[in-house]
Amino acid sequence: MHERLRNQPSHKRPAALSRFYFGSAYYPEQWDEATRAGDARRMKEAGWNCVRMAEFAWDRLEPREGVFDFALFDEAILKLGEHGIATILCTPTAAPPRWLTVQHPEALRIDENGVSLQHGSRQHASHTSPVFREYSRKISRAMAEHFRDNPHVVGWQTDNEFHCHFSEDHSASAQEGFVAFLRRKFNDDIGALNAAWGTAFWAQTYNCFEDIGTPRRLRPAQPNPAHQLDYFRFLSHAVTVFQRDQVEILRQVQPRWFITHNGCFEHIDYRGEFGRDLDVLGYDSYPFFQHDPQQRAADHAFNLDRTRAWTGNFMLLEQQSGPGGQAPYFHDNPEPGEMRRMAYASIARGADSLFFFRWRSARVGAEQYWCGIIDHDNIPRRRYCEAAQMGAELKRIGPELLKTSVYVDVAVAASDMDVVDSDRTYSLGLPSSVKIAETLHEWLFRHGYAVGCVHPSDDLSGLKLYVIPHWTVFDPAWLANLEIFVSHGGTLVIEARSATRDLNNNVVAEPLPGVLRSLAGVTVEEYGKQNAPEKRPLYIQLENDSVTSTVWYEALQVEDGTEILARWHGRHLTGQAAITLRRLGRGQVVYVGSYLTKELVDSLLPRLTKLSAARPLLPSVSPDVEIVRRDGDGKRLWFFINHAEETITLRDAPQGTDLITDKLIAGALTLRANGVAIIKQMLP
Repeated sequence: MHERLRNQPSHKRPAALSRFYFGSAYYPEQWDEATRAGDARRMKEAGWNCVRMAEFAWDRLEPREGVFDFALFDEAILKLGEHGIATILCTPTAAPPRWLTVQHPEALRIDENGVSLQHGSRQHASHTSPVFREYSRKISRAMAEHFRDNPHVVGWQTDNEFHCHFSEDHSASAQEGFVAFLRRKFNDDIGALNAAWGTAFWAQTYNCFEDIGTPRRLRPAQPNPAHQLDYFRFLSHAVTVFQRDQVEILRQVQPRWFITHNGCFEHIDYRGEFGRDLDVLGYDSYPFFQHDPQQRAADHAFNLDRTRAWTGNFMLLEQQSGPGGQAPYFHDNPEPGEMRRMAYASIARGADSLFFFRWRSARVGAEQYWCGIIDHDNIPRRRYCEAAQMGAELKRIGPELLKTSVYVDVAVAASDMDVVDSDRTYSLGLPSSVKIAETLHEWLFRHGYAVGCVHPSDDLSGLKLYVIPHWTVFDPAWLANLEIFVSHGGTLVIEARSATRDLNNNVVAEPLPGVLRSLAGVTVEEYGKQNAPEKRPLYIQLENDSVTSTVWYEALQVEDGTEILARWHGRHLTGQAAITLRRLGRGQVVYVGSYLTKELVDSLLPRLTKLSAARPLLPSVSPDVEIVRRDGDGKRLWFFINHAEETITLRDAPQGTDLITDKLIAGALTLRANGVAIIKQMLP
């Protein structure tokens, strides 16, 4: 029934959903009957059409092994259904019951210090444990078969936030699983593994696969980075197989259900088999982890765009609704209008459904101060009124969003697990590629460009400018796609240290930048880290600008036909090429032999956008107004979101109908603080 992600893991892909779901996470097991009594009515009045539940309720669903009790959820689902509210159920495997871990301590994860995780929190069981996998299949099948014909159950979420708190596993079953994973990868050839990992270094040669353990840091020195990267790949494989057990059961029992999961966390390849097993990827958005209110919108936008780069539009399965707090921290309380504003920003950048976290603030447990739509005393206040305002609006707007995708014409490469994990294993103390990508994205975001994040293997058509931010690990299979992009008129920017490591996480043997050398038209003759830039200053002379380099330098040798855009000034580098340009077909490739610090971004990006003919979405922009366009299904939707604390008027808004006010807009658009407008244009 549903269009699987398997065939279209693209940033341009709308979510495979038949309606826009709006609601919240709901935990009937945490409340007595009297407290729950008015929930369905209040939800209906607030415009809810769906809730998500049961991800932490295994002890209620199976209080003793093999004894199932679904009565509480039968009652809750029915009552909600009678008010027109559907349910997404969750497999409850993120928090196994006490009886399971008592009977099977071998199912627990082990950390790198050899310490067993314990019952009393969550995510303490091993995805590689045969025992835990079997119990996971049993509870998934029991729930699926029980709810198979329930008309109010529309979909499922697998588990909850895989790898959120803890991603590694050094248990006995993980050790066995890692060995099996390596045997498959290297076709049972231990010599091939030794060659790929470079085990001649430090006498690490293995005589058989069973000799290989999971890598542990500083035992006593740094582990082999090739070993580490394959271990992180194994962790992704293990959780993918664990999830697939559940997905196969759910699809077999009831094909009409859609299946999702709420990410996104480390050591999971969402663009790979994990994401492709789902109908739609989910994301949990908590923008108030950024304490600076002036930085929050840009950070939020980048995180949403990076999520969309995995597989396309997504479900926002947890959108922060209030201050969040656990024992060591407590976030800002969203000011009036701020919760709604951030939720609309999520929708603008690709959320095809949205669920607040949570319905009612918890009074017990580790998340007592993760505040929800309803306060602890069960009294609805301004957050409820704000959510109800959105509920009324989304009854009209939600259907308009389906089958549309976010328009992007300038993009930053993002969302590759190997690239991020390679950074983790061997950072050299340099900023991560994700941090640099965020700096680039923020400049484009604040200057009003149609910015997004896109993977190099994705559809690059329509992009004018595409930046690869220091991707040390680089798959040669991506090269052909980049060449086509450039030859058809795109501007590709390759940043220092890209393609310097192979897929085994080892330094390449060829001159740098490795497989990108021919495309870029340069060779890196010398490189170095600037550990004391104030003592030995270096500058990049970019036309009339002199930009200080503070992180990394590369002296470039240009090939015939490659132009020099900027030269080094200082020390022995004076006069050598720092930034180059090679023309190819209708496009060009720019190579930047330095790390893109904020100062260099401020100087270079205006030149790159001009070179690529990229333009802001509107001629006049404000750094405080987020502008996003969603296109598709014969229409264009313009989102205008005011992140400032004062009223802002735009003079050149597109002509169309504001879906929120139902008023015609032509030119002038005034947005109050936290204001949102969504202008619809029909395409010819």
